[in-house]
Amino acid sequence: MFSSARRQDGGMTDLVTHAHDTRVVVVGGGMAGIVAALECARLGLQVTLIEAGPQLGGSLDRATLGDLTVDAAADGIPASAKTLAKLIDEVGLSAELETARDDELWLGAGPAGPAPAPAGTVLGIPANPWAEDVRRHIEGRGAWRAYLDRVRPPLTVGRHRSLGELVSSRMGERVRDRLVAPYVLAVHGVAPEFIDVDAAAPSLNPALTRTGSLSGAVAQTVRPGSPQRRAPRGGLFRLIDALEARLRDFDVDIRTGAAVTEIHRERDTWLVRADSVEEPVPADLLIVAADEDAARRLLSPHVELPASAEPRPAPLDVVLLRIEGVDLPERGSLVIGPGSEPATVRPISRTWPWIGEALAEGEHIIRVTLPHTAGSDAEVVGAARAAASDLCGVAIPAGAIRASARISYSRAAPASLLGHDEAAQAVRARAREMPALALVGGWLSGNSLDRVAADAIAEADAARRAVLWRGVDPA
Repeated sequence: MFSSARRQDGGMTDLVTHAHDTRVVVVGGGMAGIVAALECARLGLQVTLIEAGPQLGGSLDRATLGDLTVDAAADGIPASAKTLAKLIDEVGLSAELETARDDELWLGAGPAGPAPAPAGTVLGIPANPWAEDVRRHIEGRGAWRAYLDRVRPPLTVGRHRSLGELVSSRMGERVRDRLVAPYVLAVHGVAPEFIDVDAAAPSLNPALTRTGSLSGAVAQTVRPGSPQRRAPRGGLFRLIDALEARLRDFDVDIRTGAAVTEIHRERDTWLVRADSVEEPVPADLLIVAADEDAARRLLSPHVELPASAEPRPAPLDVVLLRIEGVDLPERGSLVIGPGSEPATVRPISRTWPWIGEALAEGEHIIRVTLPHTAGSDAEVVGAARAAASDLCGVAIPAGAIRASARISYSRAAPASLLGHDEAAQAVRARAREMPALALVGGWLSGNSLDRVAADAIAEADAARRAVLWRGVDPA
């Protein structure tokens, strides 16, 4: 008994020593890279985090408009985001969470222009096509076509994987084009035909089989009320700043403004070369948390990764406008325009109380998203002003703009993209053929920020364990 205990104690001592001697390099300082670095640093591993941009955060970027800094893109998380909630609690921001107000979606694809999205829907599919808030968008003709879903013979009921095909075949093109497509395109960047129903709404197909109609299935699965979004007062980017401080508490070596140019394998060590870093950084464990294009470029000399699921969402331009002297009408917290590449508008100074309180009377801040173009900042700001005027229903003259900012960024595909899980698993299986290598990021986990964080924790933990226990007798 004593001998066994001594062996266990010796094994743990060896493991602690091994941990302190283990060097980890994380490439990419977005949410995935930050969380992966933190997961390794907790156990005393020597962690270096390398980010090409001037600061950490990735899609949790920020923009300064005069004397006020706000979130550039992502600005809130759903109350159901458990992993992010734990991180917020860990860094002491839980008491500062604010709930978004007037968090209502408006759609602009209908004949009368922007109007509140119908209640009682799943993925935009209505439970009652005759409801007034549904007919406002699809009109009587669309309601009649959608109603046919209720009277179709049960034998025609089948199992559909494609959301677009399911909606079009059961309820018609108007429901697909005016209710389902705008949200899916704006949020995920792909058409409904490429969304896997079972991944996006797992209970929908079984309910369809039970009820015999799509509207009946929605009625069985819909949950009343919209999910609340929350963020720390002062902006969601405060979470990034707090996590960076947490990393420094664990002595993580954070290097920003250093784009990784090459990774090289030499015996049992990875060597990572980056701009502005004179010597390559050695790693016993390499975690690549860069976006898909950068990850594939860096790994191509070492491993040929399988293709990802298609299509990939197109990049976006995000424009923030600080305006004054414009009486914005009440239109919820998100207005989505028509078309296959819809513009969107968020009046964020009304959505988040702290922003409204920080502005002078008569001022607003709105966030506009547009398809990315190669135009100048002035041209893109002009296009954003025009889109905002249209979707907000009020003219916004150029002279009303006090300050503006433009940020261009790429989007990861949703986890509900058809074939996404299979493709991501194939990529990771191939990457695991390389020793001491892990891949994390939204292009593998899906574009939900909470999924990105949870996936990075799981992958970093598995890679860390594999490296630490190699050569250490767990008995």
